[in-house]
Amino acid sequence: MSQQLKAGLMLLLIPILWGITFPLMHIILAHLSANFFVFWRFLCAGILLLPIWFYAWRKKSLSIRDLRYGILIALTNSGGYVFQGMALQHEDSARAAFVTGVNVILVPLLLPLFGMRRPRVLEIIAAIICLGGIYIISGANFDHVSYGDLLVFCSAIFIALGIILVERASSKSSNLQLLVFYQIIFTPVIPFLILKGDVLNFPHNMPLFWFAVIYCALVATVIAIFLQLKYQSVIGSSKAAIIFNFEAIAASFAAWMMGESISENVLIGGVVIIFSAVLTDLYKLLKNFQLNI
Repeated sequence: MSQQLKAGLMLLLIPILWGITFPLMHIILAHLSANFFVFWRFLCAGILLLPIWFYAWRKKSLSIRDLRYGILIALTNSGGYVFQGMALQHEDSARAAFVTGVNVILVPLLLPLFGMRRPRVLEIIAAIICLGGIYIISGANFDHVSYGDLLVFCSAIFIALGIILVERASSKSSNLQLLVFYQIIFTPVIPFLILKGDVLNFPHNMPLFWFAVIYCALVATVIAIFLQLKYQSVIGSSKAAIIFNFEAIAASFAAWMMGESISENVLIGGVVIIFSAVLTDLYKLLKNFQLNI
């Protein structure tokens, strides 16, 4: 198995882990604010990773570079989650899912601003195809641009910036585990400020809330972010952004497991997204095949 194929498969686990959280988030966010849930999700995840910081401190291997990148990525995490949560209070999830998927287009376009490579034509084509798949899945209908659309677009910008920063940071970090800790532990800061410190007003259904928090903290945050930092630099930001949009498919199947039906739009859109993710690899295979003829 090639290194790129392995990295792609490992990164594919991330949107699956994210998608599984969809039913939980749908239930929980009906009774409390997104900022409240984001605060406790990332705070608990940070507490779980405290031993990593203490170990690095004892070994005197703490790095200012890791701290700086960790804070920057945490700010993009906060922006993405906060704006997305605010948007979902103004519009339906199908519409929000499409606009959030704009990050697929933004990643290759923003790369040059960070002194990284220019986007390849095939990457832009793949991103546009992926966006079409997300549109088919969501069944979104844009008669006008709403306030919620603007909020989700802001979320997409932060998500795109976060994906790019992760690639840059993971290639320069001296301790990936410590970088994971920093970006997680600083993410709750913005939600805490928005909530004005009111983070103890827990919902009535405490068991479900804490189950969702712990599951999202451990599986969809700690494990997912570690996989992203470890493998994203192997395949690049543009392809990673496309892979991460498999979350729409994973979320649909998770909803189906909860008793909801899957429409033809989801099946067709899912095939389109899969095609966009493997387009560059198919092109390379075709090119090599032609050279060998």
